[in-house]
Amino acid sequence: MKKEQKITGGTFFSLAMYAFLGLGMEIVLLTIENMIYGNSLSGFSDGQNIVHWIITCLIWIGFAFVLLRSSKNKYSYDALAGGKDEAVPAMHWVLAALAAVACIAINAFGWGTLKIIGEFRKKSIGIFLFQYMYYIFEVVLVWLVVCFGQRAGELWFSRKNIPWGGITAGLSWGLVHALTKGSITIGLSALLAGILYGVIYLLLKKKAPVTYLFILLAFVI
Repeated sequence: MKKEQKITGGTFFSLAMYAFLGLGMEIVLLTIENMIYGNSLSGFSDGQNIVHWIITCLIWIGFAFVLLRSSKNKYSYDALAGGKDEAVPAMHWVLAALAAVACIAINAFGWGTLKIIGEFRKKSIGIFLFQYMYYIFEVVLVWLVVCFGQRAGELWFSRKNIPWGGITAGLSWGLVHALTKGSITIGLSALLAGILYGVIYLLLKKKAPVTYLFILLAFVI
């Protein structure tokens, strides 16, 4: 007789780390591309950048699909159905919007302008659009880190009003920016943004479409 698998906080923390691993697969792809092209990301042509972003998005789509399916079928947790029947109080919408604005302000501090304006000024329209497609899929996995990290914290500590998912995202996806961008300031800014994503997730009752949209806007503007 097959032994029933026990579902714990560690179960969902593992899923959150797999989502983080999915984000990290871009580094593996870059290593392969560097060997093929003979130059680093900063030296990629427009065509090489576009190919890189498309392949990265496909990898991220694959990770997201497998994780969502595994969570639902193996652990009976449908991340896409979170808070479906719960009403969001008006004040929560306001506070979530303020949290998103705070994230946008953090981005603006680093860029010296709104991130979306800074990106647009530096790139052609085609490159700009492909990069923002890449951001759309990056946020899918960031959202999954928040989602599964939140579930893990709730099971471990039995407290549902703490942004465990945001803390998980901040300490993983957020702080790794200090390494990938070579800046402690950028890493700490991303850490704070990750925590705020978790706050948004809780304020909006874990509703998949709106929490994803708020986090996306907070990230790309």
